[in-house]
Amino acid sequence: MLKKIIRTQEFIVFLILVALSLVVGIINPAFFSISTLFDTLRASIVYFIMSFGVLPLMIAGGVDISFVAIAAMTSYTTHMFLLKLGYEGGTLLYFLIAGAMGLLAGLLMGFLVTRFNLPVFNVSLALYTMWYGFNLFFIGATANFDLPKGTVGYYARFLITAQDPYVGQTGLHVSIIYAVVIGLFVWWMLKYTIIGRGLFAIGGNKEVAIRSGFNVNFIWMVAFALMGVLSAIAGVTQGFLSRYFNPVLFITQPLDVLAAIILGGASITGGRGTVIGTTLGVLLIQIINRALILTGIPVQWQKLVVGIILVVFTSIPAIRAQRARRFRRTTEAA
Repeated sequence: MLKKIIRTQEFIVFLILVALSLVVGIINPAFFSISTLFDTLRASIVYFIMSFGVLPLMIAGGVDISFVAIAAMTSYTTHMFLLKLGYEGGTLLYFLIAGAMGLLAGLLMGFLVTRFNLPVFNVSLALYTMWYGFNLFFIGATANFDLPKGTVGYYARFLITAQDPYVGQTGLHVSIIYAVVIGLFVWWMLKYTIIGRGLFAIGGNKEVAIRSGFNVNFIWMVAFALMGVLSAIAGVTQGFLSRYFNPVLFITQPLDVLAAIILGGASITGGRGTVIGTTLGVLLIQIINRALILTGIPVQWQKLVVGIILVVFTSIPAIRAQRARRFRRTTEAA
């Protein structure tokens, strides 16, 4: 059992996290402060939520980039709509309206993919452009900093607080609860439901999944619906954490989320992926960001570092598969 865990990609990512943290902590002891921990988790919350939404699609073999546009469209449209109504309440209505819009956006994408048998990436690229264009043309082209009274101060609502020797009082934001609950739900769905088993089956071999009795189109629709809802939740959460709503939110960041999922062990061809691995992948990218800052390395190096790690991690499964094929051929020849 232990040997099997050690050989997993999740364990490799965990070791890299530990090694990187030790190196950065030695160079700059401020890295080991409670404020760094809380800041890292705060910066990871929205990426956790988006990654958990995209992971099921990736497991089924679908590469999607429209989730960031859905996050921007649903959050910004909801915000501007409620402002025009003079809404002064709390955050719940934002999540409900944006979540409903995200559900419809996800179902639209699922319908196009399943009804016309289109590649997921092609449809997501079209909708990525469409949703950002919708925001800019119909809703607004500038960021809005006007928040309802009931939501003012949300960015400083902490689950726990602590005194840090470097920055003073710091806290763990309450929205970490969203990420934990969503992560547990997606883990349960993938591990214990027919939907989860179907996603892995589709990613492994779609034709075999169909012959095995899985309702492939329904499973796709569920995955797209989940992606849409979680993207909307991520967009609203980011809006309140940053204290403004942006019509082009996350426009340059879909690859950051996809990179985190792949680093965590998922395959772009489908059939592999875990919530634990995705969580570690998100944390690794966030720690790389902070490591570069704390060690005085220019932030521009971030993409290069993440890219190198991605090359290594995508090569490992290919090398293992090649070795397995050679071993089988050698065994058959013998």
